[in-house]
Amino acid sequence: MRYIQASREELQPPKGKFRVIGVDLKEGPPSNYHLGDFDSLTAAQTLAKQKAGIGNPIFIYDDKAELVVRYGSWH
Repeated sequence: MRYIQASREELQPPKGKFRVIGVDLKEGPPSNYHLGDFDSLTAAQTLAKQKAGIGNPIFIYDDKAELVVRYGSWH
């Protein structure tokens, strides 16, 4: 399965923060959901690791809207 296309605004947190985005694969067509913006990568990773799993991919983006890390899997 391909990553769901998201706008730069959806992926980009405020300057100096990290954004955690999940992908909902259970309800209808896959959709993105925002889990939060964090001051540190460590805090973002802590939440992402807790929420991620099989069928529940979680992505962390930096303030340039670039992917930092992904946890979990599509299936």
